[in-house]
Amino acid sequence: MKCRKIQLKNGLKVLLVESHKSPVVSVQMWVRTGSADELPGEEGISHFIEHLVFKGSESFKVGEIAATVEASGGQINAYTSFDQTVFYVTLSKQFEDTGLKVISEMMGSPLFDEEEIDREREVVVEEIKRGQDSLNRQASRLLFSTLYKGHPYEKPVIGYEKNVREFSQQQIQDYFKGRYNPKNMFLLVVGDFNSKEMKEKIKEHFGKFKENPLRKTKRSKWSFDDHKKLVVKEGKFKETLVYLTWPLPKASHKDMQALEVLALILGQGESSRLHKYLRLQKASVLGSGAGVFSAKDSGFMALTSSLKGEKQEEFFKDMIEALTEFVDNPPTQEELDKAKVNFFSEQFYSMETVDGLARKYGHYEDLFEDPDHFEEILETIKTMELKDLMKVFRKYLKPEKLKIISMTEEGCSEKVKVSARKFVKSYVKVFDRKSPSLKGLKKGKFKAFRMPASKNVLKETDYFEQVKLNGGAQLIYRPSFDTPVVSLRAGHLGGARFESEGSFGAAELLSRVWMSGSDQLSEDEINAKMESLASSVSSFAGRHTIGMSLTTLTSFFDPSLELFSDLLRKPSFPENVLQREVQSMKDQIAMRSDHPAQYCMLQFMQEMFKDHPYGRDPFGGEKSLEHLGQKEVREIWKKSLGPKGLVISCSGAIEKNKLVESLNGMIENWKDESVPFPRIPFNGLSESRKIVKDFEKEQTHIVLGYPGLDLKDEDRYALNIIQAVLAGQGGRLFVELRDKASLAYSVSPLRMEALEGGYFGAYIGCTPSKTNKAIEMMRNEFDRISSTKISTAELERAKRYLMGRHDIDLQRNASLSSSLMFDQLYGTNPTETFEFAKHIEPIGLDEVLKVSQRIFGQQHVLSIVS
Repeated sequence: MKCRKIQLKNGLKVLLVESHKSPVVSVQMWVRTGSADELPGEEGISHFIEHLVFKGSESFKVGEIAATVEASGGQINAYTSFDQTVFYVTLSKQFEDTGLKVISEMMGSPLFDEEEIDREREVVVEEIKRGQDSLNRQASRLLFSTLYKGHPYEKPVIGYEKNVREFSQQQIQDYFKGRYNPKNMFLLVVGDFNSKEMKEKIKEHFGKFKENPLRKTKRSKWSFDDHKKLVVKEGKFKETLVYLTWPLPKASHKDMQALEVLALILGQGESSRLHKYLRLQKASVLGSGAGVFSAKDSGFMALTSSLKGEKQEEFFKDMIEALTEFVDNPPTQEELDKAKVNFFSEQFYSMETVDGLARKYGHYEDLFEDPDHFEEILETIKTMELKDLMKVFRKYLKPEKLKIISMTEEGCSEKVKVSARKFVKSYVKVFDRKSPSLKGLKKGKFKAFRMPASKNVLKETDYFEQVKLNGGAQLIYRPSFDTPVVSLRAGHLGGARFESEGSFGAAELLSRVWMSGSDQLSEDEINAKMESLASSVSSFAGRHTIGMSLTTLTSFFDPSLELFSDLLRKPSFPENVLQREVQSMKDQIAMRSDHPAQYCMLQFMQEMFKDHPYGRDPFGGEKSLEHLGQKEVREIWKKSLGPKGLVISCSGAIEKNKLVESLNGMIENWKDESVPFPRIPFNGLSESRKIVKDFEKEQTHIVLGYPGLDLKDEDRYALNIIQAVLAGQGGRLFVELRDKASLAYSVSPLRMEALEGGYFGAYIGCTPSKTNKAIEMMRNEFDRISSTKISTAELERAKRYLMGRHDIDLQRNASLSSSLMFDQLYGTNPTETFEFAKHIEPIGLDEVLKVSQRIFGQQHVLSIVS
């Protein structure tokens, strides 16, 4: 799949990538400006402009840009980073002209209305406050401000509240004219289109862009600061994050590919060195990984770990042991081959969606000014040898270049510093150890994969094929040979419904330990095997279902399915893994105050479904966890799973006959011990309820909701329309509460439909002083939609929005196989996945009003985390 490049007369570079897999197009404008291009006093202006260009242009009034895209069934968004600001629209190919017009207007003629600038200030301030409540954002800010002292990367991309409140209209217009120049941008269009026709349309929309003088920026050169080797900051969080960092060259340096592979072996994936030792064997961390930050300027490598503050001493001890093991036993040929397989497989996985392709081509054009540069990178990785990995390890991960940065809970900073200093002294000795010689080792020969040929297709009138399998199981087969990706799901009714007093939380625990061992293989062997196949296998256990998921490439389907089968039928649930995951669940319960929005939702569910299983804490609670073990987990698994009632769905590049034969072999001689799924009715609310929890946070989180519908209620299609009227950047909640009232950065409707009931409502996160106003305005919107018919224009926008999003969401085989399996399990008919529009199109204004009155005429639950 090649990228075609053209350049307009005004200097705008255009990249065109045709992909006819799905009738979807992505239009993206990459502007080569970000927070690193801002002068003192401008910090945050790039991000602020990203917001403001949505607020109107020559042809679009406030709110109309997003509303136009969503009325075309598309989605629109943007993001700002250090070096770039990216705007993107994804929508059906039939509306490609809309995508081009919207992006051209946003980039060519934004209004920057003074009144709208003032309104948006409050929204960005809310976003800043939201970040202050986030451990990851605060830790990231500490990381970059420490590593890049004196360099533009030290500044937060979002800027400072003081600046945001003071940016003038003239200052914004001047920055925009100086940096949003055709020669400083490139347009990227990916998807189902004709390049010749697209080229003419692009000239029409973007050829008139004015070429203002480009405001050049000069960045200070980054020099590594040898002085501050240890920085620890306390925050109001229960979790601790630790970064071990080393400086690296910029992205274009010849060593970067070897460093990327080194990071993958050290800390990416379940079988990586750090995850295996720290998370699985020692359980001293909640998570651990390695990554490379590569950018236009110098980057860094970070070994990142999350843990409870009280475990910091144990963590640093285990980390030095892991690095000692790495030095004494360098990467093996097997690990290098696994890394190569994963790098090469990504080019196929990215082909599944137009957004995935666009991200890839845009990234390489932005960094290297060559969208096809990834092919050169793959060739470098293909010929890489083990000696290359240890060479870069010795060259860059030197003790004298090590910096340790940590965000920890209050009262823990001194303990972290003491343990970190001991670690540094030990690492000097570890690094000085001599690694075994790699000379004489046999070099591996890496083979790239190929696209499979289509051997089995359905009739044009068929969406999928249903096949009866052994033991009463069913297969839903959907062939797709556009990419070499195969997605398989196997599910059965069961899960948390079979929990009882004393075993609450067992279903969640089951989902965590199911993939950790079988009769044939250990946890380490399973992880290593799956990642050597560039495949992923996972388990789920929810309110109604349990099951497993597999995503792989056609080339690796047979060995992946063999492992999938072994885990499905013969899991071992090792006792040591059970105890490890029980402790992990306890730790997560203890740290819930770090995630107030999630806590608000949990609190809402507990009040809405007080006397129903839906209201249970999925983790069960600390008391219940004390009693969970192999017996309780195996009981849930046994009651929930068997061939009778098992639904297997498959979407992807695999031949039907081969698949059916393999699945029948998997199910053969399987003794069915599953029991019927018990139904428990949900009777709604007899009274309205309010629950408030206080945390020390910058924002208040609010959920206001009403009893909803079950999965078979015919009114659910009209409720889809109601959600769409309220949702999106062009929806009522966003326009009224965010765009006009500037109450919040995040506001959205919430909806769940399940076998026995559901809920419908809205969420908002805002400054505590705005709480009452936010609740009042949410109620006003619910009252308005249930007392007055929506407009015909809103109805049509909602329908196109729903149908377009539905098609966009089903680009991946994993999404298709998941929808097919759950539709069959819940008895809602898998054809609904493909005939969604037929259910939405007939709905009229009267039906929307009637269902609104049905929902919002009930008692409600108000959940507040303040």
